[in-house]
Amino acid sequence: MSDIHVLDTAQWIGTDYAGVPVIVRRFSLDAVPGDAALVITGLGYFEAEINGQPVSADKFQPHVTDYERRSFSKITYPCRDTFTHRIYVCRYPVTPLLHAGENVLAIRLGDGFYRQRERVAEGDMSYGNILKTVFALTSGQNVLLVSDGSEVWRKTEIVRSALFLGEIHDRNTDTVTEYPVTPLPAPDAILSEQIGTPDRVIRRIRPTLLGTVGGRKIFDVGENISGIVRLTKPDGTAVLRFAEELTPDGALDFSTTGADYTCTSGVPQIMTDTFIGTGTFEPRFVWHAFRYFDVEGELSDCEVLVIHADTPVTASFSSSSEGLNFLFDAYLRAQLDNMHGSIPSDCPHRERLGYTGDGQNCAAAALMLLDSGEFYRKWIIDILDCQSPDTGHIQHTAPFQGGGGGPGGWGCAVVIVPYEYYRQTGDTSVLAACYPAMKKWIGYLHDHSEGGLVVREEDGGWCLGDWCTYDPCVLPEPLVNTYFFIRSLRMMEEIAAALGYTAEAAAWRTQTEPLCDALRKTYFADGHFCGGIQGADAYALDLGLLPDAAADTLAANYDALGHFDTGFLGTDVLLRVLLEHGHTDTAFRLLDGENCGTFLYMKRHGATTLWEAWNGGSHNHPMFGAPTRYLFTYFLGIQSRTPGWSDIVIAPQMPTALSDISGTLRTPCGDIGVSLHRDGDTVCAKITLPAGVSAQFIANQKIIALCDGEHEIIF
Repeated sequence: MSDIHVLDTAQWIGTDYAGVPVIVRRFSLDAVPGDAALVITGLGYFEAEINGQPVSADKFQPHVTDYERRSFSKITYPCRDTFTHRIYVCRYPVTPLLHAGENVLAIRLGDGFYRQRERVAEGDMSYGNILKTVFALTSGQNVLLVSDGSEVWRKTEIVRSALFLGEIHDRNTDTVTEYPVTPLPAPDAILSEQIGTPDRVIRRIRPTLLGTVGGRKIFDVGENISGIVRLTKPDGTAVLRFAEELTPDGALDFSTTGADYTCTSGVPQIMTDTFIGTGTFEPRFVWHAFRYFDVEGELSDCEVLVIHADTPVTASFSSSSEGLNFLFDAYLRAQLDNMHGSIPSDCPHRERLGYTGDGQNCAAAALMLLDSGEFYRKWIIDILDCQSPDTGHIQHTAPFQGGGGGPGGWGCAVVIVPYEYYRQTGDTSVLAACYPAMKKWIGYLHDHSEGGLVVREEDGGWCLGDWCTYDPCVLPEPLVNTYFFIRSLRMMEEIAAALGYTAEAAAWRTQTEPLCDALRKTYFADGHFCGGIQGADAYALDLGLLPDAAADTLAANYDALGHFDTGFLGTDVLLRVLLEHGHTDTAFRLLDGENCGTFLYMKRHGATTLWEAWNGGSHNHPMFGAPTRYLFTYFLGIQSRTPGWSDIVIAPQMPTALSDISGTLRTPCGDIGVSLHRDGDTVCAKITLPAGVSAQFIANQKIIALCDGEHEIIF
C-alpha cells in the first residue's frame, strides 16, 4: 500500500476558526510499532507533533501548489483557464516519538496561501475559509489509525496568522476548551507524494540595536534576509515591524515591501507581529523579509532565524573586483531569500509569487550555484499543473496566484526551465514528462502570432516583452516574445534529439527561419534592430540575425553609455552576447561600474540583495542576477559541452583590468576549481578537476587536454 493510498479511507477534517487551531487525536498503543510513519497533509500549512515532539524540522508544509478549484470572479484581470489541482502529502518516520499507552497527535493549521485573505493586489486568490487536514498512522503495510472525525480542536495562542501581514499571539487565549472537528469532503485534487526541498531554519543572527526612534527600538540584522524574529519578553504587549530600509531619521521605511497596498482589513501591507504575554515567542506560519525591524514594548532578548529552502550553496567565488564579488553574494542571498515552498518567488515580502519570468531567467544560475535540482523539479510540476489543457496557455505565476507577464519571457518557462534542469543534471526524465506540454505551448505561440511575430496573449491580460528597463521600456514586445519563441524552438530541437525523436528535432529546426525573417523584416534598418535601443541588437546577435561585427558596435555603445539600459531579460542576453563575442572588458566594465544602472549602484545605496529595478522597487528581487553564472562560464571559463558535466572545457576570459579571480563549482561529476592571476600580459591558471571527466583547456590559441587532478597553465 503506497503512502498516498493509506489516506483513501481517511476523513478530511477541519474548522473555520479564524485563528490557528490545533487538531488533537488521542490514541492508545499496546506496544511501540516498528517502522511507524505519519502520512499527513494540511491546508494551508500544518505542523504536527506527537507527544509534544515535532515530527519534523520542516517549515511551511506542505509545499505550495494550486491546491483545488476556486473562484476567479474577483481577480484583477480575467482568467478563463482550467488547471490541474494537486496537494502534496508528507511522510514522517515517527517510531521514536511513540510509546506504549496513550499518545497524542496534535496538528496546528495556519492560513498560508490557502486562506490568504488580506493581500488583494492580484484580487481575491483565497481558496476558502476552512482549514483542514487528513492523516494516517502506519507501521509498514499496516494502518494503525486514520483521521475519522472523532478528533477535537482547540484554539492556540495564535489568533491571527496572515502570510502577508504577520501573526498575533495572545497568551490570554483559552487554549483548553475542546470543540468537535467538522468532517469535510475530500478536495477535488490529486494527492501526490511530496517532492521538492523543504524550508528550514538555516542559520541564526544576533541583530544589532541601533537606538530608539519614536519610542521604538530599531534593530539591524546586517543583511536582507527572509525569516522571523524569536523574541523573549516580560508580560505585556510587544509589536514588531519589518522593513528593508530606514528613513533618513532612522525609522523603518516600508515603501519597498508593500506598504502602498491596502489589505482587506483596511490596513497597509506592513509585516507586523504582535506578542501578548510573557515568555518566548516566534511566528509559526509566516516568514518576513527584512534587514531592519523595530520593537514597541519591552523585550529581554531576540534573535533572527533565517528561513528558506534548504538548498546549500555549491559554488564559491572571489575576485579583485568589488562589482563581481557583490553580484555573486547579493544574487545568492536574494535567490535563497526567495526560495519557499519549492517556489522561486519574485520577492519574499510584497508579492511572494512564483513568477515564471523571474524563475526561468534565474533557473540556470540557481541550478548551477545551489543544490537545487529537487527544488526545481517540483516547480516544473507547478508550471505543468498551471497549463490550460484546452489552449496550452502557461500562466505568469506557478502555482497560479495572478500577476502580469508575457508569453515569451514568462510562458516559455515550460521549455526553458526543464531544459536548464537537463543541461545541469543530464537527466532526460523531466524532459520526457514535459515534452507534451512544451509542444502544446509552441502551438499556443503559433496561434497567437501574426506575420511570424508573437503579438498577443490572453484577451484582457498582459503581453509584456522586457520588464524593469532603466528608462521606460520602448523595446517592442513582439521582438522580445518572438526572440524567446525562437530560443524555445532551438531548445526543442535539442530536447527532441535527446529523447530520440530525430524527425521531430528536424521539424523544430525548420520552424525558426520564418520567425527570424519576420524579425528582420519588421525591426531591422540601418544596421540595427529598433535602432539598438535597450539591448535590441543583443537579442538579434544572440539569434544570429546580425553579423559578428555588429557586436563591436554594441560593445562600443555600452562602453560609452557606462551602465545597463536593459530590463531583467535583456541584461542577461546583453552580457551573454558581449562575452560570446569576446568583449570581455566591456562586460566587466558594466559589472564593475557604479553609475545608476549598475549593480554597484545598489551596493553604494546599502543593498545586500539585488533590487527589482536599477533605481529601486523591491530591494530583494533575484531576477537581475541571472548573469551571475557568467562569472563561472565565461570569466573563469568553466563550461559543460554535454548535459551533466561529463565533458567540459576551461576557456577563461580574463578581463584586462582584473588581477585575480577564482571559483569552484560542484557538478554531478565532482568539484571543478579555477583560479586566475594576472601578471602584466600573462595569466596563470590553476585548475582542479575531478576524476571521470573529459576536459580541455582553451585560451590564447592554446588547446591542452586535461586529466583529473591539479594543473597550472600560463597563457
